[in-house]
Amino acid sequence: MKIHILILFLVVHNIKAQFVLDQINMTDETFEACQLCDARADRAGSRVISVAVSQYFAKNFIKIVVNEGDVFVRDSYPIEKIDTGYSCKYTAEARNIIAEARMVPGSVELDPSGIIYVDLVKNSFAVAEVEHALKADMDIRVWNGVKTFGTCTNIWRKTCSTVAKAGGINKISANFAASNTLVECIGGQEYVTFNADVTVTDEAKDETYPEPTVEKKDDCDLDIFGIKIGSINNKIRDYATSYVKRDKDRFRELRGPKLVAELERKIGIKLGSVVAIRINDQLGNPRKCDSRRKRSTRCVRKTCPPGFTRIGDSDKCQQFFGQTEPNCKQYGSKAELVSEQLSPTIKLFWCHTPMQ
Repeated sequence: MKIHILILFLVVHNIKAQFVLDQINMTDETFEACQLCDARADRAGSRVISVAVSQYFAKNFIKIVVNEGDVFVRDSYPIEKIDTGYSCKYTAEARNIIAEARMVPGSVELDPSGIIYVDLVKNSFAVAEVEHALKADMDIRVWNGVKTFGTCTNIWRKTCSTVAKAGGINKISANFAASNTLVECIGGQEYVTFNADVTVTDEAKDETYPEPTVEKKDDCDLDIFGIKIGSINNKIRDYATSYVKRDKDRFRELRGPKLVAELERKIGIKLGSVVAIRINDQLGNPRKCDSRRKRSTRCVRKTCPPGFTRIGDSDKCQQFFGQTEPNCKQYGSKAELVSEQLSPTIKLFWCHTPMQ
C-alpha cells in the first residue's frame, strides 16, 4: 500500500516546534470543547487531532534523517593484546582503535505497508530496512622475539595501520506518538499544540552481516638500513581479523543500540519537541485569539512513568517495544500488553499502564 499525501510545512519563528503543519479546520463547537479541561476536550481533541497527526507523521522521517548522511556514532577503545598463538616468537597488540558505525544514505527501504496511523493509540508506525556500515581503524604492533634460557628477548618491533570493514542490514521500527494536545494563542493566532515523541528499535538481520574484511592501509615491510628483508602484511591482516572477531559484541553494540539511539535523537530534533498546528474555522478562515473573552485555566500537562508517553489525551501511558514482546507486568499489576499486526510479517508491541 502506497501513501501519497502532500504536506505543507512552514518555518515559523517564535513557535515551539521547528516544523509546523500548515492548518486544520474546526467547527465552533469542537473549538470550544478543545479548550475545556475535562473529558470533553479529550474526546473533541482526539477526533480532530488524529487526522492532523496522521498527516504530520505520514512523512518518512527515517528516510529524511538517514539521507542527510550524519546518522553515525564513533567510539575509541583501549590498547588490547591479541592472541597470536605464540608466547614469544610473535606477540601483538591492537592500538589507537577508532570504530565508526553509520547508516548508509539512500539505503532506506520502507516496508510495503508504508507509514500507518492507528487512532486507538494515537501513534504512527514506520518499519524500514536500513543498510549499516561499520569501520574500525587500528594500529597493529607486532614484536618478534626469541627465548633464551626461558626468557623472551624481543629482536624487532613493527607497527602498521589497518582497517576492518563490515556491513549489513538492520530492520528499524519507529513509533511516533502525539500527546498532551492543547489549544494555545501564538502570535495572535489560535493553534493546537502537541508533544511529538519518537521511539526507535532495531533488529539486525544477521544473515546479511558477513565476516569483516581487513585491508592494509600501508605496506608493512621489514627493513634494515633501508633494505627490505621481508613483510608481515599477512600477519597484520590475520591479527586484525582475530581482534575484530573476538570483540564482535562490542562492535555489534556500536552498530545496534548506540547507532539507533543516535537515529532516535536526530529524528527527535527533526520533529521538534512540540508541534503547533494553526486552527481555522469550518470555512478555512484563520481563528484569531479573542482578547475580550477570558479563557478557562489551561490544562496542566500530565506526566507518565519513566520511559512511557501519554496516549493522546487519555489517562493511560505506553512504552513501545518494537517487534520484541515484553513482560509488561514488570511495570505494575495494572500494566497490560497491547499489540498491533501491521502486516503478515510485522507485529508491534507496547505496554500500557495508567498515569500515576
